[in-house]
Amino acid sequence: MADRSSTERVSIVVVNFNGGEKLRACVDAMRATAPDAELIVVDNASTDGSERAAEHRGVRLIRNAGNHGYAAALNDGTRVARGEVLVFCNMDTVPQERWLEPLVEFLDRRPDAGAVNPLVVLHDGTHVNAAGQNIHVTGLGFNRGLDDPVDVYGTEPFEVSGIQGSAFAMLRRVYDEIRGLDASGFLYHEDVNVSWLLRLAGYRLYCLPASRVAHDYFLSMYPEKFHLLERNRVAMLLAYLRPLSIFFLSPLLLVTELMAWSYSLVRGPRFLAAKATSYGWVVRQRETITERRRLALRLRRVSDLRLLRQFHWTYDWRQFGVLARERGESRRKPGGPLPLSR
Repeated sequence: MADRSSTERVSIVVVNFNGGEKLRACVDAMRATAPDAELIVVDNASTDGSERAAEHRGVRLIRNAGNHGYAAALNDGTRVARGEVLVFCNMDTVPQERWLEPLVEFLDRRPDAGAVNPLVVLHDGTHVNAAGQNIHVTGLGFNRGLDDPVDVYGTEPFEVSGIQGSAFAMLRRVYDEIRGLDASGFLYHEDVNVSWLLRLAGYRLYCLPASRVAHDYFLSMYPEKFHLLERNRVAMLLAYLRPLSIFFLSPLLLVTELMAWSYSLVRGPRFLAAKATSYGWVVRQRETITERRRLALRLRRVSDLRLLRQFHWTYDWRQFGVLARERGESRRKPGGPLPLSR
């Protein structure tokens, strides 16, 4: 086992919003598997009392007065964190034995690593939720290896084009260098955003199957999620790509837009409205996009051409198919309103 000091250097930040018993299971597992790490739970104004699962037991609980969104809440927790290594987790994740030490040891060995994912597995324990992400050049993110058997990944680390946001680790110095996570989008796509920015800054991204975290997940879509994903995707591209690169990518960007509109048409009026209103939000974010562009220019060590070569140029048609066949209300929609006008 890794010596005690390796996990004492770690701060784990978990975001909760009406997590119910899922947060309790997460906290219990964190305390059992990483007793020496600093554990911070940021509650985004839950109304179900779930935040009480984080009271006492050496957990630092931050209660936000409102729902700040996922990335902002992670930033809230990091501001008070003392660790040199930061681990960010969803409330519906449950780490498995010896999950933390390999992540810390890997980051210590690889100064080129901007961030690293554990192998995120489904709750059946035998299939993969995400072995990192496959990031498409038009800003889409696909769960890498979704539904694969976990055994095909072995234990050796491998490079990925993007980090999947349910559980990942990074050094504090890297977090500070990129000025934290982009909180402007409120929810969804923050993992693609931070992956893109880290790649732009010259860092590499990895998945480490020797570390495993279970995630209560299934692939699903609902109008509010679709709106958030689409608006955040477009804003990110405008912030991080040079105008000439956007022009070069315009045929493929148009294909992605047509696919998004076709999907909206299949799913009905609420999805059509979600897509249409995403453009208005992007227009209102002009100042924020300009600020993010300045940040990207300061961090840039990689040309757009080299960056785009690290991403994927093909779509994950299987995951598209799952979403296209979905009907009715999604069971993954969080309780409570989502402030889509932010």
